[in-house]
Amino acid sequence: MKFVLTSCADKAAAKTLAKKLVKAKFAACVSVFKANSVYFWDGEIKDEKERVLLIKTAVKFKKVAKFIAKHHDYELPEIVAFKADKASKKYKKWIKKESK
Repeated sequence: MKFVLTSCADKAAAKTLAKKLVKAKFAACVSVFKANSVYFWDGEIKDEKERVLLIKTAVKFKKVAKFIAKHHDYELPEIVAFKADKASKKYKKWIKKESK
């Protein structure tokens, strides 16, 4: 089981991507959070409101990352993963069942 993070420009884009991930079984669940990102882009500092997606999945990272990149509206989307060291057995079982 792992978590994959990405961010979208707004609520609509985040919900669209989240639903696509769940429908295609690339995620068992996607949580969407409000965020403010400060970053350097095109020679200047940007300060933008975004939505962060916390994607819970058992699917291999490369497959999830490829799906996100294909369906994302950013030129260079953030796609980062980290493994869940511990989780309840029932929750892990559910994640594996719902993401293939």
